[in-house]
Amino acid sequence: MPYLLPPEYLEYLDYLPDLQKCANIFISFTPLFSYGTTCYGIYTKKTSMGFSIDICATMLMSSILRIFYYIITPYEISLLRQSIVMVFIQSLLLKISLNYRPKSFKPEYLEPLPSFKNELNSYLPRHLSVSTYPTYHETYATNGVVESIGRIADDYYVYMAVYLTTIFRYTLNFFDVHYKRPKLFWQWNDESDYWKYILKFSLIFGVLTAIFNHNETYGSFIGVLGLFIEALLPLPQILMLNRLKSIRNFKIMLLLSWLGGDLTKISYLVFGTDNISIIFILAALFQMGLDIIIAFQYLHFRNYQLSILPTANSK
Repeated sequence: MPYLLPPEYLEYLDYLPDLQKCANIFISFTPLFSYGTTCYGIYTKKTSMGFSIDICATMLMSSILRIFYYIITPYEISLLRQSIVMVFIQSLLLKISLNYRPKSFKPEYLEPLPSFKNELNSYLPRHLSVSTYPTYHETYATNGVVESIGRIADDYYVYMAVYLTTIFRYTLNFFDVHYKRPKLFWQWNDESDYWKYILKFSLIFGVLTAIFNHNETYGSFIGVLGLFIEALLPLPQILMLNRLKSIRNFKIMLLLSWLGGDLTKISYLVFGTDNISIIFILAALFQMGLDIIIAFQYLHFRNYQLSILPTANSK
């Protein structure tokens, strides 16, 4: 520093704010900037269409778990403050989103989840479906032993591959707001049901944390659970954007904050701490992958909307 500034200016450096403190304050209040713009956008447009309130559920649960995790395994205080601020802004965002939810929303009219059996049969090759499976396999006996074993092995491989793929596709349906979830989870019509759930969730883990506050296994459990829930944050928004084919009420500031948070989290896990479990790194990479998908969706649907504007204006 003496080589960069004249000696007479060095005394003024003492009046500059501490960069570390400024960074900690910025990290603590980042949720206010990223989600505050979404709150303002929904409030001014008087509609929350295009925004998935599942984001609120994800961030509320993961932040509450992070707060309890601090009690067992203390971490950077600025990250604890960030979790507390996140609970506040997500509660506000949930309140505004529910207030301006489309009047046409009726959870009882949502489409029921498709039958897993029907989904499986729709993806299986015809000769392996339920309707033809018994009769087709009578032909196994007419072939040689080696050929029959080979065909059985091939069919078994195809069946297992389709079965696992169907499980993955079927699981995604639980994150799709188009379908009716079991017990209408986070699709309730009454606003009080949302707050009751958050209160029960907090009380259950609060009591468990008080009982097992010295148990490292429990601490690792809620730490991994919170990280896993947060890693699923972008999934409902991906499915909603894909269904609506529109980016209405989805703010670019929110997307940038997600991507910035991903980079910060991965950098911290890789370079800022020791003895970190590979599970934490994989979860962070998975979440960043989902955020990148949203970035591509945003660019695609934005360009699509811009392309149809000249056509609409010419009419």
